[in-house]
Amino acid sequence: MSEVEETLERVKIQSGVEGYVIASHDGTVLRRFPSMSQELAEAYAESMKHLGKKSRNVVRDLDPKNELRYLRIRAKKHEVLVAFDPEFLVIIIQKWTPASA
Repeated sequence: MSEVEETLERVKIQSGVEGYVIASHDGTVLRRFPSMSQELAEAYAESMKHLGKKSRNVVRDLDPKNELRYLRIRAKKHEVLVAFDPEFLVIIIQKWTPASA
C-alpha cells in the first residue's frame, strides 16, 4: 500500500470525517470518499478550486512573498479543510459541532 493510500485510510477512520476529495488544480476529481457521490465530489473540487485561487491572490496581494498552503472553513454543520499541494488539492469535509458553553 502506498503512502497516499495509507494516509487516506487514516483519514477515513477519523471521527467526524464525512468525506474527502483529492482533485487536480483544474478541478478534476482524482479520488473521493467511497460513500461520496461523484457529483458532490465534483462540486467540492470546483468550488475549492475557485475559492483557492481567490484566497491565493489575497494572500499574495497582502505579501507578495507569501503563499497560501492551507484553508479552513467552518460552517454551521461542517468544517472544510483544504490543503494546497503543487500538484493537487486535498479537501476534507468533517462534521463540526460547537463546544457547549
